[in-house]
Amino acid sequence: MAVEQSIRLNPTLRAEINLPCPAEGDAYRRLAHAWITAATGLLAGPLGNDFHQGLDLTAPALANNGTGPCGPPGTLWASFVYYETTRRRQRLVETYFSPANWQEFLAQLGHRPLDAQLQLALLDAEGQPGEPWLDVSLTRDHDAPDVVSLVAVRTSEEFEDPATADEAQQRWESLLHSQVQSHGNVLYAYVADDSEHISGRTALEDGIGLLLGDTLPELETTLRGYGWLTVCSPGVLAALGGIAALRACEAFTEVTPVAGGGAWLKATDRIHGYTPAHVRAVFDALAPVLPPDKPVPTLAAETRRLVYEAPGRTR
Repeated sequence: MAVEQSIRLNPTLRAEINLPCPAEGDAYRRLAHAWITAATGLLAGPLGNDFHQGLDLTAPALANNGTGPCGPPGTLWASFVYYETTRRRQRLVETYFSPANWQEFLAQLGHRPLDAQLQLALLDAEGQPGEPWLDVSLTRDHDAPDVVSLVAVRTSEEFEDPATADEAQQRWESLLHSQVQSHGNVLYAYVADDSEHISGRTALEDGIGLLLGDTLPELETTLRGYGWLTVCSPGVLAALGGIAALRACEAFTEVTPVAGGGAWLKATDRIHGYTPAHVRAVFDALAPVLPPDKPVPTLAAETRRLVYEAPGRTR
């Protein structure tokens, strides 16, 4: 019997959904609240044991005063990073979680800030935010503000423990699938362990040298990348020949339609089974809708799950 090949994941995992940005502040706030609630509920894991909207970190924050420990080692720390709109300008705010700060955070979401994050982490031996951690955010690129990205990035230690790996994967899939189905107008979505955390670029965008302002406006016809789990737009699905054609190519273990007319493309049953051979199969299947340039290896410490070739434009 053949032994199943397995990969080791990079230190962080990212789920992202790209959508048309709501034009009204109230709609944006509702979108943000639903995403933050769903992502923290499904992805926090042990971080969620002590997290709730009534959490008040005012006392340890005042005691810390920005210079000392945030609290006892092993306890939860939660904070916000967002841009506050003042006099038609946006000012960066970083603050601790409290009921009052949560309400202010929600109020600022009505101004559709370019970036708004909720961060959870366990405090390390020195009382500083350490691992595991989870960042849940909504971002808009300055050069493509009509697209909003719903993002969750978390340390991947749950996937390295056989006792928790399968259940953790189910939660990540559940989050992405439920959100994609509820929105119905998804331009692109994915789960991957090789994206850039700071810039938000996929491994392919980074390897080619593309910026979000280059790729976000083209999502109806071109993918930003490819990986273990990808959701494509109706236009991309049509260019690939539809659901039947993608099932026939045998690069994916799951090819299913999603609300709005796109497709859910899952390469392997388990993320640990996304070996280089599967990376090649997915690359070949999606080549007609990938950016035309050849990626080059970068200095990133993470393993990039890419084929370092220019894609062919036809099957």
